[in-house]
Amino acid sequence: MMPIKIFESERSMAIGAIDIIKSELQKKEKLSIAFSGGKTPVRFFQLLAAEDINWKNINIFLVDERWVPLDHLDSNYCLINMFLLKHITIPNENIHHIDYSPSIERSRKEYEDELLKYFKGNIIFDLIFLGVGNDGHTASIFEENEAGLLEDVIVTSSRSHPYRRISLGMNVINMAERKIFLLGPEKISIIESTISKNLPVSKVVDPEFLSYIK
Repeated sequence: MMPIKIFESERSMAIGAIDIIKSELQKKEKLSIAFSGGKTPVRFFQLLAAEDINWKNINIFLVDERWVPLDHLDSNYCLINMFLLKHITIPNENIHHIDYSPSIERSRKEYEDELLKYFKGNIIFDLIFLGVGNDGHTASIFEENEAGLLEDVIVTSSRSHPYRRISLGMNVINMAERKIFLLGPEKISIIESTISKNLPVSKVVDPEFLSYIK
C-alpha cells in the first residue's frame, strides 16, 4: 500500500488535491476527471470552484450515483452541482452525469454508452477521485458486488446501504492514470485494516491517499 499523505487540515488536503489537478493541466490540453460524492470532498469542491481554471479544458464525470432524480439530496450529482458546478463556468457538454431513467439498466447503459463515445471505446480517465466507506467499499462497489467488476459500468446494491446504484466498474477505475483517495481522519484506520481483508478498496491498483489531522 502506498503511504497516506497527511495534511495539517481539511483545507490543506483540499489544496493538495487541487494542486494535482493543476499539475495535470500543465501536462495536458484536456483532462477527464471523475468525482465521487460524500461529505469528505465538499471542502475540496468549494475551494476548487474558487480557482482560476479554464473549465473548457476539463470534462467532469461521476464515479457513481444513487438511482434517484438528479435534484434528490442523496444524489452525488446534486452535491457536486451544489458545491462546484453551479459556481464555475463550464460548457454543459463537459458535464457527464448519470441520468435517472425509467429503469436502472437503461441509466447504466446510457452512461456506459456516453463513456465509450467520449473515450472512443477505451475508457481511461486522467484522474479519479475516490472515497472509502466504513465497510471498505469504494465508488459504489460493495463486497457483495464483485461478480460484475469486469464490466465498465455496473448496477450495484447493498443490504446495508440505501438505494440501488450505478458505478464505474473496478476495471475502469484501475485503468485511470491516477486514482486519488480523499480521506477523513477517521478513515485512515479503515484503509489500513481493509487492505488485509480483501475488500473492494484494496483492489484499487496504485492508489494515492490524502488525509488530514483532526
